[in-house]
Amino acid sequence: MKALTLSEVSVRFGKVQALANVDLDLRAGTVTCLAGPNGAGKSTLLRVLLGLVRPQSGTLRVDGEARVADNAFKARLGYLPEAVAFSDSLSGRRVLRFFARARGVGRARVEAVLEMVGLAEAAGRAVRGYSRGMRQRLGLGIAILTEPALLVLDEPTSGLDQEGLGLLWTVLEQWRDAGRMVLMSSHELTLVERRIDQLCVLRAGEICAADTPARLRARAHLPLRVTFTLGEPAESAAFVESVRGFGACLAVDHRADELQAQVAPGDLLALVELRIGHNGAVRGLRVEEPGLDMIYEHLLSAEG
Repeated sequence: MKALTLSEVSVRFGKVQALANVDLDLRAGTVTCLAGPNGAGKSTLLRVLLGLVRPQSGTLRVDGEARVADNAFKARLGYLPEAVAFSDSLSGRRVLRFFARARGVGRARVEAVLEMVGLAEAAGRAVRGYSRGMRQRLGLGIAILTEPALLVLDEPTSGLDQEGLGLLWTVLEQWRDAGRMVLMSSHELTLVERRIDQLCVLRAGEICAADTPARLRARAHLPLRVTFTLGEPAESAAFVESVRGFGACLAVDHRADELQAQVAPGDLLALVELRIGHNGAVRGLRVEEPGLDMIYEHLLSAEG
């Protein structure tokens, strides 16, 4: 599977228009994130792909050919729901073996997956003793059992600690490196920002933005935060005043040996060049781009 496309997909539940002419383009070797407020249509869109919801209109194409979400198509998908539930009396290993038998997967793969999701040592324990994060990892293990061409993850970071997040990032990298696809929904944009190739923002059943994080950042044109680490006060005082007098600054904050200024991207170079002629006033500087969460909020409001 090299390309998967949804075109003009619409879903209505009674009087509620859950999705309205949604287009989604997924490519091999990429991780795509769906974001949007509650009720925006993220879960409905995932369920359309999973064959759990039949749209009133729209087409699904795989490698350019029209398809339906039948059993043959669904066999190429792996799915991690937002809320996972298992029989508390079974061990983690028995849970995985149950799903492995249903999907024709051997026991060697089960053991490999237990290692991948960090549950090898806890595999013999009953699920009732698993933490929320461990249950989430077990659900991830089920999703990747068959090494699916498309991995669908609904809020996969929920309940994961740092170790669990590290394991999730490893799986995402493996899927990308193997030329497979990942589609996930997430409210934790700060966490996933460096792990995704495309962000699709949904609002009221429509996609209002879809592009790489870098292009969305350029589109939002939000200010940059520049932090200067200052030298001795006697040397830096004049520099501080020159920054305060720089008309392009949107905000300036001077605290102890740090000076922070916010500027539009196009004014960054001019601001940084103010240090010329103030020898010893600046010992270092740091430029921070707006986070993906800020870009998301801006896109939602700008496209509203």
